[in-house]
Amino acid sequence: MKKSDLLFILEKKFEYLPKREVERTLEKILQFFSSNLSKGNRIEIRDFGSFSTRLRKSRIGRNPSSGEKIHINDKLSVHFTPGKKLKKIINEE
Repeated sequence: MKKSDLLFILEKKFEYLPKREVERTLEKILQFFSSNLSKGNRIEIRDFGSFSTRLRKSRIGRNPSSGEKIHINDKLSVHFTPGKKLKKIINEE
């Protein structure tokens, strides 16, 4: 599902709200998530799951086009852990 698909579904579900307001609300939620994750905070949504950041250590990689070895620095990545209810729903279907 893409962001535009999600926006379309939310616009249909909340027909009483202007489309621009639904779009703005979704943007605010995504900004909130991004901002908190960038600060190192954990986001937990009960029965759905939690988002957190994890450090990927530096390593030696290679350029796929030239085969040349390159150094890849430490970086943070987003990690999602599904909740029990989400796992149950996914495995039932």
